[in-house]
Amino acid sequence: MATILELANTGKLEKYDPELEYDEQEERYVYFLPSVLVRMLDELPTYVSNWKLEDSPQTQFDQLMEVFCSGEPLTFDWMFKPLKHRQEGVWELKTPDLRLFGWFPVKDCFIVGAVDTAFNIKSYNLYEGHANVVAHLRNQLELNEPKFISGKEPYDVVSNFDFP
Repeated sequence: MATILELANTGKLEKYDPELEYDEQEERYVYFLPSVLVRMLDELPTYVSNWKLEDSPQTQFDQLMEVFCSGEPLTFDWMFKPLKHRQEGVWELKTPDLRLFGWFPVKDCFIVGAVDTAFNIKSYNLYEGHANVVAHLRNQLELNEPKFISGKEPYDVVSNFDFP
């Protein structure tokens, strides 16, 4: 078994660099399974918004990562919730056009195990499938126990969120 840092040092996890402003400090962390990161780098720049939004999915992702990693409050409004519990230990971090499925081994540290567009997931009802894949990948990863936080509420896994 290994820590998150040990897995990152051996290439089994890839730490995301949020490219924060010079006066911002990283307060939350995002890691990707290597295959997911490769797919993100190859495919994300080609995605277009299915909601006809001005911001591309790439821009939405960059903005989400900036907010998430800088520790700014994740804002949950009545229609859009940027973080949603899917099944035991599996969470969905989202933008209008993207869905990132993963888990929190510790508070404020998200490991991404699957990424897809909201359009694909809604069209083909892939929520459970992606959650199951992430749970399987998490169980296969040689991460120290407990591998995930078992809570179901945002305050269990992230600090600094807001329900207006």
